[in-house]
Amino acid sequence: MDEGQGALDIVWWLIGGALLSTALAGGYRWIFHMPGSSYRGTPPPLDAQGEALRGRLQRHVRALAEGIGERHVWRPEALRAAAAYIEQAFRDAGLAPRRLPVPCGDRVLHNLEVRLPGSGATDEILVVGAHYDTVRGTCGADDNASGVAVLLELARGLQGDELEREIRLVAFVNEEAPHFGSDAMGSLTYAREARARGEAIVGMLSLEMLGHYTDAPGSQAYPPLLGLVYPDRGNFVACVGNLRSRRLVRQVTGTFRRHAEMPSEGLAAPELLRDIVRSDHWAFWEMGYPAMMLTDTADFRNPRYHGPGDTWDTLDYAGMARLTPALAATLAQLARG
Repeated sequence: MDEGQGALDIVWWLIGGALLSTALAGGYRWIFHMPGSSYRGTPPPLDAQGEALRGRLQRHVRALAEGIGERHVWRPEALRAAAAYIEQAFRDAGLAPRRLPVPCGDRVLHNLEVRLPGSGATDEILVVGAHYDTVRGTCGADDNASGVAVLLELARGLQGDELEREIRLVAFVNEEAPHFGSDAMGSLTYAREARARGEAIVGMLSLEMLGHYTDAPGSQAYPPLLGLVYPDRGNFVACVGNLRSRRLVRQVTGTFRRHAEMPSEGLAAPELLRDIVRSDHWAFWEMGYPAMMLTDTADFRNPRYHGPGDTWDTLDYAGMARLTPALAATLAQLARG
């Protein structure tokens, strides 16, 4: 065990202890309890529409992970290719994407955004984002082509819904090291600019690794002590936020459960979690916006995390095809106020 990993393990023990201590002190409902019930039982086979969605999700992931491969600043041509693919996929869904510049050293990279306008009854905004870059050494099928694929299919699935709040779907660049937390982080640039404009973002959902699900006993690991609360099978999507975003976490989890044919678990954790469970939602926390992450829990479940084995053919596209329409229905309901 290296020194950094040892320090991380200590922090996880502190977090686990803090969560359970808070729960024992009467905070269980604040942290762990979520509305509704997680789906139980065997889901029905995908219908024809679900099979078509499954195929599109797989094509997106394969195009990014196999066709383009590693996507980071050491391969800028791959980042440009991924941005072009995402831009075209938004256009194919009938939308008009915008390229938003993100300065990165001597280069300018881009976030890709589409907007689904609200009725004008409110200026409130929901943001849904997924990063399209990878760390070095992995083609990043689960991390995070899976999140991007779901984002692209949400663009298709949400059209035609009557929305009061505007929904923005954003593919972010530079979530991974060495850019996390820096001025070159795409989501931090986006959140800062939104705050400077005074935009009323009432919730941000980060789609971070959504492709790995298994019913095998013991397939789900946790930070210390949390396994006492949550199931040991890695077949669920996790909804995770901080206590300041507790209302959003509960809304998303409860609404998702009404629509989903897959298990789900929720957690609204104390601020100690903010620098450990890190993805693009973190950037919105920094700007004072409520934000959360939807995830398959990354390295707590997927043994191929950040490695060369994170390839397109290892993901559960049927699970992703069950998640995507349930999430679209959840967002549509949240956007109705």
